[in-house]
Amino acid sequence: MAAQEFFSMNPSTHIRTTTENRRFYDLLVDEKHIFSTKYQLYTFAIMVALQAGAKPDPATKNLDICLVGNVDKDNFAVAKGLVAHLCPEINNGSDLIKRMNEYADAGIAILRTDYENNDEDFDPSEYL
Repeated sequence: MAAQEFFSMNPSTHIRTTTENRRFYDLLVDEKHIFSTKYQLYTFAIMVALQAGAKPDPATKNLDICLVGNVDKDNFAVAKGLVAHLCPEINNGSDLIKRMNEYADAGIAILRTDYENNDEDFDPSEYL
């Protein structure tokens, strides 16, 4: 299978999360302006989960964050490559986005716990 086909995702595919995590996206992006876009927080959360060695969160994801086509292509390519590398069993774009969503939710759980424990002193740059 060609790498191009492997990473291929329809730009109108929805990136999704859980209800609880969607509230956290709204808080950090729309209210606190810690991240400028939800997709920025999404790709950051994937990196946080991978760095922490977190297990993907299999919970049902029924709320939209954004469309694949709206995500910064460079950030998305890095996130896709890392998840694909860690999950060699994935063999198509729809399985890859599903696993990326699971890692993003695992990362959001880490960030949400940190935020709840440090509220005003929350600093996501400590994960860099």
